[in-house]
Amino acid sequence: MLVKPMRDLAGVCGLALVALWGCGEGMTKQEKWIQSAKEDLSAHLGVPVVELEVEDFAEVVWPDTSFGCPEPGMNYAQMIQKGFRLVLTGKGEQYAYHGGQDQAPILCKPAGLENGSFTARLNDFDIHYEVHGRGPVMMALANSWGLDIAGIRGMFRGLEENVTMVYFDPRGMGGSEAVREDGDMSMAAVRADFDALRQHLGLERVHAIGWSNGAANLILLAAEHPEILESATFVNGVASYTEEDSAEFADRFPDLSAKYLAFMQEMADEFLTDEIRTERVKELWLTEFFPLQMADRGAGRSLLDEAFGEAQFSWAHGQYANHESMAGFDTRDQLASITVRSLVIAGAYDMSSPAKVKVLADGLSDSVYVLFESSGHFSPLEEPELFESMVFDFIGIE
Repeated sequence: MLVKPMRDLAGVCGLALVALWGCGEGMTKQEKWIQSAKEDLSAHLGVPVVELEVEDFAEVVWPDTSFGCPEPGMNYAQMIQKGFRLVLTGKGEQYAYHGGQDQAPILCKPAGLENGSFTARLNDFDIHYEVHGRGPVMMALANSWGLDIAGIRGMFRGLEENVTMVYFDPRGMGGSEAVREDGDMSMAAVRADFDALRQHLGLERVHAIGWSNGAANLILLAAEHPEILESATFVNGVASYTEEDSAEFADRFPDLSAKYLAFMQEMADEFLTDEIRTERVKELWLTEFFPLQMADRGAGRSLLDEAFGEAQFSWAHGQYANHESMAGFDTRDQLASITVRSLVIAGAYDMSSPAKVKVLADGLSDSVYVLFESSGHFSPLEEPELFESMVFDFIGIE
């Protein structure tokens, strides 16, 4: 819950007199917490309290006792903590304070992200994540239909030259803990783990990127939590996919639709295990369905093998994604309220027409739309140099 910043708190209390709550009679708990943080930063910077400005203040729920400021090598109790997050400006720089509601604010100094493979306890699940690259932090929103880090990294690896990329495995995928119920495979679960990982890493705001299903989910994330996003990059994603869109697809691609229907009937064989179904769905995607969504289908096969050959897919996640899509996906009425600075990328040969992608760009209040003339649904693979330069320029990397 966002709380209106209190920029004109009266009075200055000395920390020598009280630990936290002893100053400012009549002040609310939030006001006292802000005042205490101001006094701490005033002493830290050697400037008067009145020169410090509140940029952002929010009541938050921290996933563990690190309060979003973990230190390398430390373990933290996995206990839900109600608390506050504050951003102050002093001497032209921003400073983040985190903490619990009944504890003194802590000046949060992220130690920086070390490259490597890690596991964190997020939302009561062990979630595997990886950090690669250097530069500003960009978090990739995982695809809920069943694709692990290897696949998403296969799409975005080129960005690591100038960006610190953070990837994570959805629940039940890769190195993350197995799902316990169907909802653990949902788009909402992916968004929840994205935000919990951001907090775990001590990051106030991040650049975010999503491809296809991940781009669609990024729309929902930007609508729900614009305050955590420095920017959003939507790659080959659309703002809606309705029954009408499904019917239009079947009309445009009757052979492919018939083949997919036959495949699903084959997968209905009760003697097949989910492991076998997963193997077959990966083969179908990489050899037939994915190549058809590329501008150059011949060259596309090798690009797909390189990006997704070692990736883990999941039949169960794919089926749950189909279940979610049956309810319809339509975010068009939410786009105008999204204030996050956005880059929207479309492929000229994508089965989801560029016109539908442009609906997303046009609906957002602050967006840049780019049409990749030699791409289908896999722009980062088909035109990698253009893709990387566009993203670097967009987030301000020269």
